[in-house]
Amino acid sequence: QAVPAGAAADVPTILDVVVTDKADRPITGLQAGDFKVIDNKTQQSVIGLREVAGETPNADPPVEAILLVDEINTLPEVMARERKDIEAYLRQSGGQLPLPTSLVFLTDTELQYQGKPSRDPKVLLDSLASHPNPQRRFQWEGGYQAGVQQREKSLEGLNGLVLKLQTRPGRKLVIWISHGWLAFPQESIKKSAKEMDGLFTYIVSLSTMLRDARITLYSVDPYGAQRDLFVAANNDYQIYTKGVASAKQADNGDLYLQVIATQTGGKVLFGSNNVAKMIDQCVADAQAFYVLTFNAPHATHPNE
Repeated sequence: QAVPAGAAADVPTILDVVVTDKADRPITGLQAGDFKVIDNKTQQSVIGLREVAGETPNADPPVEAILLVDEINTLPEVMARERKDIEAYLRQSGGQLPLPTSLVFLTDTELQYQGKPSRDPKVLLDSLASHPNPQRRFQWEGGYQAGVQQREKSLEGLNGLVLKLQTRPGRKLVIWISHGWLAFPQESIKKSAKEMDGLFTYIVSLSTMLRDARITLYSVDPYGAQRDLFVAANNDYQIYTKGVASAKQADNGDLYLQVIATQTGGKVLFGSNNVAKMIDQCVADAQAFYVLTFNAPHATHPNE
């Protein structure tokens, strides 16, 4: 995850770091000297490193998973299959989930939180059963404008979720089950300088909030292998993952779900008909990770 400069030197910046081998298996037993932190092209000293086994009941710091069911950006027929896949994930757990887990539904009017995190799959199955199939209450406008509204409500939902989770201790794995929203990168060239400043400020703010809340965001596309054959958008996000350093570089594409997920260190998974397996891949990131701290240099100007 790219770290925005600007934190005071006496307030350590905390990063939750997952290290894996080529087979995506977690690597344990590393020491502070095995890591390099580069901020603004300058190496910073690692002042603290702690290895964490995140799937233990008394993990320190605590770790939780949030399964976010996106009803705004998912077709009804896909939603029906997706719910069955979530049920399959919960039922295959063997009576205990690897992490305390909760369900959140992003509807066209609000975020609906379904109880406290629990390792008991029966609790989540009951929560899923108690949430009816989505009923559209918001009247979307047609065509282009509908995509704009869906994007706005999706980002509002993400902001609301971050504000909710930032008060909880420890690391949070937010698994956003959705194809994502339209970003309209082609519209960026039409923005005024003031609008570009506003876009950049929002990008910086969202990135900082996610890092401070210790959220790793994952994008899990439920549409399956068939949809991947004719939708290129699953790969379009990759040109925006590097990050931006100024308002002149800002682009609507920087707010793709997949871009935000990548920049928090999360996975972008698609092209599979097995949603349960993709959720497993996300949760596996909590098996073993490192809490790394360093002192970020002072910024020379706001939003550096």
